[in-house]
Amino acid sequence: MKRAVGMFFIIQSLLTYFIMDALYAPFKVTDEIIDTDLKTGVTTVSYESPSGIHLIYVIPILTFILGIYFVLTEKKKRELKIQHFYN
Repeated sequence: MKRAVGMFFIIQSLLTYFIMDALYAPFKVTDEIIDTDLKTGVTTVSYESPSGIHLIYVIPILTFILGIYFVLTEKKKRELKIQHFYN
């Protein structure tokens, strides 16, 4: 049962990530012209992109890690305790 829940969490987190990546892309690169030399015509451009993980991706990352944990954990073997009744 843990493995089935783990596989569900993994698939759900990957699909959520791909849907959010397709619909909402926070990592767009913006360019900005800083300086243009009038004699040579050379233009200096600055490219900016945010560094770090956007907060919207934290929940799929956590569910993916939880799914990996559920899949990789071993089943604990239950020890059968035999009770001897002495009469």
